[in-house]
Amino acid sequence: MKISKVLSYVLHPIFMPIIVIYISLNYVEYFQIIFSNYTRPLYIIITVFTMLLPLISSVLFLQFKKVESLEMKTKEERNRPIFISIIIMIIGYSFFKNISQLSPYLTSIYLSSVFILIIAFLITKKWKISLHMLGIGGSTGSFIALNYIFGGMYFWVILFLFLSGLLAFARLDQKAHNTSQVYAGFLLGCIFQTLFIVNYNSIISTISIFLSSMDSLL
Repeated sequence: MKISKVLSYVLHPIFMPIIVIYISLNYVEYFQIIFSNYTRPLYIIITVFTMLLPLISSVLFLQFKKVESLEMKTKEERNRPIFISIIIMIIGYSFFKNISQLSPYLTSIYLSSVFILIIAFLITKKWKISLHMLGIGGSTGSFIALNYIFGGMYFWVILFLFLSGLLAFARLDQKAHNTSQVYAGFLLGCIFQTLFIVNYNSIISTISIFLSSMDSLL
């Protein structure tokens, strides 16, 4: 098997949420202190709602011949599986937030993944953006944000920038995407998740103020 195909499997976007949560819980001291008694349920929730159920839904799409392969090579094939994954992750958030509410930063990591998937769904209707690069770009952005907030994440930022380069090579080598789709996926994922996580508290405060203003007007 070609190394590019191995990289595409190993660095598949379906694995990114559990990787980010695992590294965050084990290498951010703030999270270690707050969530020391909750790591197992967090891992279970993330594994079930961001990996297992989306994978099962994709297999079912394949079984019922709604897609030709699990690689989903055309943008048309990707729409329904992405939409189902969004619904599954939103349902998963109702369980995740019961624990993650102890820290808005952990909540922001999960929510940023949901929103970036929604953006991917909207873009995929018109253009085949690289979901692989979107996923690893989002992971890189998460570590950049955590490093900015807490520090001590330089190794993971550098490692994921390196892995992003390898994955970009793999997707281009397989001719799964062109250069624009690869770069756009990485930059969108990285920039969006960095800004969302760093500014999460401000975003929530702004939304709360807006909702309060609407209530007063009504």
